[in-house]
Amino acid sequence: MNRNKIAIIFGSLLVLAASCADPDLAPVVTFDSAIKGAYVRLLDESGSKLFNLFDLAGSKYTYSCDFVDLERGALVSEYNLDISYTDGFADNGTITKSPVRLKSFSQSDFSTSAEGNVGIANVSITPADAMAALGLTMADLGPGDAFKVKGTLVLNDGSIHGQDNSTSALIGGAFRGQFDITFSVACPSSLDGSYPFETTASWCGETKSGNVTIVAKGGGVYTFSDWSFGAYQACYGGDALGWGALQFKDVCSEVSFSGFTDNYGETWTFNSTLEGDKWTITWENTYIDGSAPESGTAILTNPGGDWPFTLK
Repeated sequence: MNRNKIAIIFGSLLVLAASCADPDLAPVVTFDSAIKGAYVRLLDESGSKLFNLFDLAGSKYTYSCDFVDLERGALVSEYNLDISYTDGFADNGTITKSPVRLKSFSQSDFSTSAEGNVGIANVSITPADAMAALGLTMADLGPGDAFKVKGTLVLNDGSIHGQDNSTSALIGGAFRGQFDITFSVACPSSLDGSYPFETTASWCGETKSGNVTIVAKGGGVYTFSDWSFGAYQACYGGDALGWGALQFKDVCSEVSFSGFTDNYGETWTFNSTLEGDKWTITWENTYIDGSAPESGTAILTNPGGDWPFTLK
């Protein structure tokens, strides 16, 4: 056994203490206690918040919303949407196109929802809308770029309410609040699932076979459920206690590893090759077990056929 690589599960007893309700503790957030203004409530939505580089013309997000205030939305005079753009290759994710007005709705555009609140039906946002507002073209866009739409409500008294000056309790959840929307520019990726593997070599000389899960983290980023592909089980008799920042990215059908540091602070390196439905991954890290660094070679098989990407 070595450096606590084995996941040991300890039983624990959670003691719950019950006490009489105290109204001063305000355990339940209500609209009246959360905000004295207004917020945008999402009623329904369709399409995707992904601007698909493979099909920009076909990308579209549509939603309907109503306005919640002390008079069922009647206090709202304007609903405005501003949009900014971040180049995925810019340093630190800084905004590279400052916010400009995307859409604006006044009381003449409002309708009444089935719930009796004033709102807007069928707001649509497309890549064409976003690019036109910011003066961009398709050639300007690339994987990792993002458009951020900020919504604000202007009330009859001139006050402005958006996500920046509203309580976070309103956003999502039971209140279904939606002021701001982020659209990621990427290509669709669906590599998550369970895949059979065979570890043909490890630093301790053992081999192993089984299944590993590819877990989607969003935006084409993935992690493996077991980055040793069974080698830790074969060599140590158990699993690691987490995998730190290790991950890989699928950017428009091109896969590359990233992160490279596990939760023990060790640095990993990878070499991999593809041949049809076989993905061979050779890995090594900086932890020395005895006289050799931890390492292994595993072959992952895609039951659905050839792996749908190339390697960077």
